[in-house]
Amino acid sequence: MSLKKITSLTMLLSMFLMTYTGIMLFISPPGRVAKWSNWEILGLGKEEYAQVHSTFMVLFIIATILHVYYNWKPMISYMKNKAKVVIIFTKEMAVAFVITLLFLVGTLYEISPFSTFINFGEDIKNSWEQKYEKAPYSHAELSTLEEFSSKLGFDLNRSMEILKANNIEADEMDTLKEIAKNNNISAQKVFSLLSEKQKSTISKAESLTGLGRKNISELSNDLGITANELIEKLKTVGIEAKSDDKFKSLCEEVGRTPREVIEELGF
Repeated sequence: MSLKKITSLTMLLSMFLMTYTGIMLFISPPGRVAKWSNWEILGLGKEEYAQVHSTFMVLFIIATILHVYYNWKPMISYMKNKAKVVIIFTKEMAVAFVITLLFLVGTLYEISPFSTFINFGEDIKNSWEQKYEKAPYSHAELSTLEEFSSKLGFDLNRSMEILKANNIEADEMDTLKEIAKNNNISAQKVFSLLSEKQKSTISKAESLTGLGRKNISELSNDLGITANELIEKLKTVGIEAKSDDKFKSLCEEVGRTPREVIEELGF
């Protein structure tokens, strides 16, 4: 067997798997939505895709180092001029450097078309949140059934009865994540069953999730008001905003957290 051939083929297979998992992570919902809805594609959730992507990244790096080792002479020849003298900054290297720098700067400074591509990914991620029922509050799946019922104003005994009637095994000290995993359902499904029979008393401010990712227009939809109305309200607490501004960034500029500003607005 040829180790050189094995190295090249390993690089190729790793590249295919990293490309696939990279695409899945690019279109996957935000973590809070993925965990709440038990999001999966082809039997793998977001965490599994991230784990596979990370391990194959290591394999790809190792294979790349070996590939460079086995192909050192041809690579050096790429950096030689007509006189066969090694010059690091050849025309080809300069072009490769410019392309790499262009992608780096374009991404960091959100220059089109890189910003368009990034926003496209954000739109896909946010579309999952519209498809699935939102969690009543951030990281709700980590709350025990007792804590969850208390926070939403549900009767704990009634919650236990509802789950039992739907053949869902649960203990009051189990988290929603544990209940969902043990019964092969999502935390979202548990919430849906409980909320069908009981009315939640959680406030609008507490129910808001994903504040770090949303712009003013998206946040206004969650609050049930127009973007212009929210912009006017923000002015009263000293924040000047536009509809496409990120809410978290605006809050950081005035030294407050998104949750603090929401509560200050009276939601």
